[in-house]
Amino acid sequence: MELIDKYLRATYDNVHIANGVSTVLRCLDDYAHDKNQNTLIFAAYITRLAILDTFEASGYHATYICYSNINGKLTQITWLQANLLTYGKICELIESSNSDLKDFIESILDRADAFDMVDKLIPEKDKEPFIGQSNMV
Repeated sequence: MELIDKYLRATYDNVHIANGVSTVLRCLDDYAHDKNQNTLIFAAYITRLAILDTFEASGYHATYICYSNINGKLTQITWLQANLLTYGKICELIESSNSDLKDFIESILDRADAFDMVDKLIPEKDKEPFIGQSNMV
């Protein structure tokens, strides 16, 4: 049973990371057009919840493969690539932001106070597509 649980957990983790990557990439595309800071804040929150938390809790290697909808196409990526496409891009974008926004987003990505503030605003049912099984154990 332990073996089955291990592989089911990996499957669920992949789904949550894939949902996170797809959602964050859509957010970053929107942010490129409208520069709405709330979109970038939400992207950082989903990055922490779906990608960073799941990766940290899972213990899988960074070359572990998952699939995500990128530009309308199911694409094979590694967890490292998922991290670079989301966390890496957000970090790149906030480098040129004002210090308040940069500090706020870094606090979200670090799962500090700003993360908790945003987390309280989002209903639990809306978080479900992004919470991996490994970080629920």
